[in-house]
Amino acid sequence: MYKVYGIILTLSVLTGCSGVRVNSVFSPNPEDALKTYKVEEYSLAEISRYSAQSLGKVEASFCRTRPDQPRPTESLLLGNLKYKAQKLGANGIVVMECVDYKINNDCPDFLSCRALAYSVDFDHI
Repeated sequence: MYKVYGIILTLSVLTGCSGVRVNSVFSPNPEDALKTYKVEEYSLAEISRYSAQSLGKVEASFCRTRPDQPRPTESLLLGNLKYKAQKLGANGIVVMECVDYKINNDCPDFLSCRALAYSVDFDHI
């Protein structure tokens, strides 16, 4: 009897969670972040060896306002930079700088990164 209740409960939970979408305080959301694997990070020296067209600048920043949030790191912002670059049609970025400083008392930990977005043509290397 308990086995039947367990199966019904399990099926109810699985059915109820089928439409759940995970949202995050970070941009991009997890689904979009997975798409950024197509965007590679290059140095200025590396990008100059390719046939690449600059598509513009992208910026990302994060302010940690609560102790339960992660500290802002370059790797945390790198995914955001790649996401924004991909939205421009880029498949590569060159991180120009990441600066950490305290903005004010409401934002004790802050990091801002800037990058250039590139469309790299691998057919004409």
